[in-house]
Amino acid sequence: MLLDTLLQAKILIVDDDKSNIRMLERILQAHGYTQIKSASDPRGVISLYIEFDPDLVILDLNMPFISGLELLNMIRPMVGDEDYLPVLVITAEHSYDARREALTSGASDLLVKPYLADEVCVRISNMLRLRFHNIHLLDQVRLRTQELELNQLKLKEAQLETIVRLARAAEHRDDETGHHTQRVGLLSSLLARTLDWPEDQIQTLHFAAPLHDVGKIGVPDSVLLKPGVFTDVERKVMQLHCSIGADLLAGGQSEIIRMAERIALTHHERWNGEGYPHGLQQDEIDIEGRVLAVVDVFDALTHERPYKKAWPIPEALAEIENQKGKHFDPQVVDNFLALPYEELARIAKDPDVG
Repeated sequence: MLLDTLLQAKILIVDDDKSNIRMLERILQAHGYTQIKSASDPRGVISLYIEFDPDLVILDLNMPFISGLELLNMIRPMVGDEDYLPVLVITAEHSYDARREALTSGASDLLVKPYLADEVCVRISNMLRLRFHNIHLLDQVRLRTQELELNQLKLKEAQLETIVRLARAAEHRDDETGHHTQRVGLLSSLLARTLDWPEDQIQTLHFAAPLHDVGKIGVPDSVLLKPGVFTDVERKVMQLHCSIGADLLAGGQSEIIRMAERIALTHHERWNGEGYPHGLQQDEIDIEGRVLAVVDVFDALTHERPYKKAWPIPEALAEIENQKGKHFDPQVVDNFLALPYEELARIAKDPDVG
């Protein structure tokens, strides 16, 4: 540590004997220390400590009104857990118990009067070196932590961009705008919030929901884009997109991909057990799948598809309510229908909702 840095340290002296204060000030000034404050009445030390924010405290033990140990116990809670604030106790007390109590109460070092001026300065210099070394290490830790957080943020942004592009790639084949995935993500997160999901889960759902139909990548255009009614064989081929999507997403490490896998597999299951691919019913269906079932059907109904015209929003909402307890989880339906109509209309109309 450079000498100039040490000499810029702020030192607070607390001693009820003003002659002791003056002697310490002369010693410190003679060694080049310039930022020195002192107090002879311990009752005003806390406010002075807060204002001055010292790098080192020199403290007498035996003082009126508030003892040095009491003052030390008042100061310690104000020091951060990671911070090192050196406290040098200087006392005329020669008993072993008094010195042990001072050191166990948080004093960094202890000198018994009378002391040598050079010894005081050597001990102060050593403690300040530790103080500034600790500050330097903490700064390095904080800097490294910020770098890691920034790198993690960039990695997450890259992952999210990949997820968004993957979702749009799947939807592009039967929704050239890709806005279906944006609307489903937003509507799902709004609905989850009304179900009192934790905020981190809501955010995960917002990014996982658009991947619900990623399995359409494996469905032939002749089926996916067919304008008419499916044959039984075509319907079974179309239904394979749930399993294909789950297989594509299987084994993911991030919670977004794991949730997306559950959604892809279960968003066409039905509350009454008549859905696909596994005929699950009620709580056997993951809650994410139950949420997506409502949102996906609403968005599909209110937008044109190769095989149908768009439904007016009131008719779509009536159909959602009609399927309560059959296709859909009743609680999820109730919460969806409680969403503001204006918000549903805005999302359905606005292509840039995401």
